[in-house]
Amino acid sequence: MAPITMKRHITVLHLCACLSLAAPVTAGERLRLLTDLQSGGQKVATEVRKPFFVWLVAERDADKPQISTVAFRLEVPEGVVILGEELQVESLIALGTPRSGMHLAFHCIEKKQVPVYRFKMVTTRPFENLTLRTHPEGKTNFLGIVGCRDENFTEWACEPAVLTITSK
Repeated sequence: MAPITMKRHITVLHLCACLSLAAPVTAGERLRLLTDLQSGGQKVATEVRKPFFVWLVAERDADKPQISTVAFRLEVPEGVVILGEELQVESLIALGTPRSGMHLAFHCIEKKQVPVYRFKMVTTRPFENLTLRTHPEGKTNFLGIVGCRDENFTEWACEPAVLTITSK
């Protein structure tokens, strides 16, 4: 692993700042909110005050599925509280927070599915079909992922990810 030098640090910052110049939204690249990494569940049925986990996952269908950066903002509806969050990748630089908007750059990962964050959440009251969703990061208005190595840090905008929560 190469040390982070000033030149490399500036390159990563420049990459994060330029994310607003992304390619159009495609079906092959996406950010997803999942309740289970194995089944890909996008619905939570829980009890009030019973903790549950949600993963933010970056995905690519490409032949060279390399991912190095994500940008997003997580909208958490009233009635849902984040008890904790755990970064699932080795961060090179993180600008912002998930709730205010975040650019997260990490070492190039060559997988089709990369778990980026794990959130521990709880509901505070009963409700039906409340939605947790991602939005574009506020400063650059970008929601998406960035490739690496073979594709020269190509950027892909993503549709918002949605997870439905029911609490009884």
